[in-house]
Amino acid sequence: TLEVTLEAPTPYFTSLLSFTTYLPINKKLDQSNPDWAKSADNYVSNGPFKLTLWDHNHTIEMVNNPNYWDKGKVKLTKIVFSMVEENTTEMLMFENGEIDWGPNPPPAELDRLKAEGKLTVNPYLGTYYYLFNVTKKPFDDIRVRKALMFAIDREAIVKNITKSGELPATAYVPPGVPDATPGSDFRKVGGDFFKAYDPDEAKKLLAEAGYPDGKGFPTFVLLYNTNERHKTIAEAIQRMWKETLGINCTLTNQEWKVYLDNRNNLNYDVARAGWIGDYTDPMTFIDMWVTGGGNNDTGWSNTQYDEYVRIAKSTGDQAARMDAMHKAETILMAEMPIGPIYFYTRPELIKPYIKGYYTSALGYTDFKEAYIEKH
Repeated sequence: TLEVTLEAPTPYFTSLLSFTTYLPINKKLDQSNPDWAKSADNYVSNGPFKLTLWDHNHTIEMVNNPNYWDKGKVKLTKIVFSMVEENTTEMLMFENGEIDWGPNPPPAELDRLKAEGKLTVNPYLGTYYYLFNVTKKPFDDIRVRKALMFAIDREAIVKNITKSGELPATAYVPPGVPDATPGSDFRKVGGDFFKAYDPDEAKKLLAEAGYPDGKGFPTFVLLYNTNERHKTIAEAIQRMWKETLGINCTLTNQEWKVYLDNRNNLNYDVARAGWIGDYTDPMTFIDMWVTGGGNNDTGWSNTQYDEYVRIAKSTGDQAARMDAMHKAETILMAEMPIGPIYFYTRPELIKPYIKGYYTSALGYTDFKEAYIEKH
């Protein structure tokens, strides 16, 4: 029996336990070999599949785990994961029969893939947004941050680029998270904080900040991690900022680790980001932006925001918790160190003969009961 003593009331605790951070590891192995998780030879797990090959940056292979507690339900004997950086390469591999599942189809091909019946779209509890480095001018000015965000035509992005049922984000916490009242939704209760596209207000705010029609506004860098969808979105937003505000930015893409290092070190101007909920409570989104938080890569700090998060974490009263988190989100959107762009869905390519797999709203795909239908 595992007994857990909590420091404070945590109504979402059982939901939190399904997060991967809480999965068990072998204590003796971890103590004897701290690097056990870096290679297939030393890797130990207790899931339906076990790791047999890990060719870093290329291939992962897993086979059926004969010691799994529910092995009778596991039908696949082997799964091979190919690590592919380019969306187009992944799609070509799928269409050439080299892979059976592809979770990152290229945006430009979504209409065709959907028409051909190759695309599946799943719910996804997440928000796509841009970060501002508020320690650097001119992004230390709330008016500038809001001007850039209001000049983005979110409807155009989800209609013409992402094309998978995404919703324009006019708030931070996405739909699908329960509020205090049974059956209620945090997003519906909180409502919208701004329009999906507000060019007039954007121009007004930029002028008030001292940059009428973009005059005198410095050229800045928009950073994103290497990915075709991020590139296409960044190019569209770059054009929107130029056409609506008269300002210029250059685009820079970086490999994931380098990109994260630069974000963490505040070595950027504006950066692409996104967050998928770890559990189904608003706190998985709200506590990211506390002062000094590990995910707060903006340099932003607000003591009242921190206090609302503290209140929400210290009580088991759901009404009080939700009220505090709504107030925290209101502060976040009023100061806008981050700018929400759209709420995610998860498009993926899957062969019609793959049955029994499951993709959760938190983004996890479970192949435990998956099987290949005769075809």
